[in-house]
Amino acid sequence: MPKLSPVQWVVFIAFLAFYGFAVFAVTRDYYLRNPPRPVAASAAEGQGDDTAQTQVPISAQARMTGGDTAIPPAVMQSNPILLMQKADELFGQKRYGEAIPLYRRVLELQPKSPEAHNDLGLALFYTGQAQNGLDVLRQGTAQSPDFQRLWLTLGFVSAQAGDKAAAKTALEKARSLGPDNDMGREAQRILGVLAKQ
Repeated sequence: MPKLSPVQWVVFIAFLAFYGFAVFAVTRDYYLRNPPRPVAASAAEGQGDDTAQTQVPISAQARMTGGDTAIPPAVMQSNPILLMQKADELFGQKRYGEAIPLYRRVLELQPKSPEAHNDLGLALFYTGQAQNGLDVLRQGTAQSPDFQRLWLTLGFVSAQAGDKAAAKTALEKARSLGPDNDMGREAQRILGVLAKQ
C-alpha cells in the first residue's frame, strides 16, 4: 500500500468531507421535495374504494390522539427530518402556533440543530412571544456561531423587539459571515434602516 504525504492526506480528508456533505445535501433535498407518504394513506390507496372510505384521515387521527399535525404520532416522536419538513410546511402557511411544538420536538431530538433554532425563534416571534424567540435564537447562535441565518434572524427579531444595540451587533455578525451573499446583503440593508432611525 503506497504511503501518502501529509498534503495528500489533507486532500483526501477534504474530499471525503465534501463527498459526505454532498450526499447529505442531495438526500435532504430529495426528501424535502418528495416527502414520504404516511403508511395509512398508502395502504388506503392500495385497497378497494370501500376500504379507503373507512380509513380515518391522518389529520383527524392526529387530532384524536392530541397531536398538532398530520404526522402520525409514532413518526412525530422519532423522525426529526419529517418533523422539520412538516414544521416548515406549517411555517410556510403562517400556521406558526402549530409549527412551534414540532420545532421544539426537533430540538429535543437534535439539540444543536441551527435550522430548528432559527425557525422556532421566528415562529415564537410571529406568535407574539418575542422574548422566548430571542432566547431560542441566542441559544442557537451560542451553539452554532458560524450559522449566518441565525445571526440575521436574531438581528431582525431584536430590531422588531426594539433592542437596536443587540440588533446591530447580530446584524454585523451576520454580515461578517458572508457580506456578498443574500443574507449578508439583507443584514446590510437592515443595518442601513436602523442607522436612519
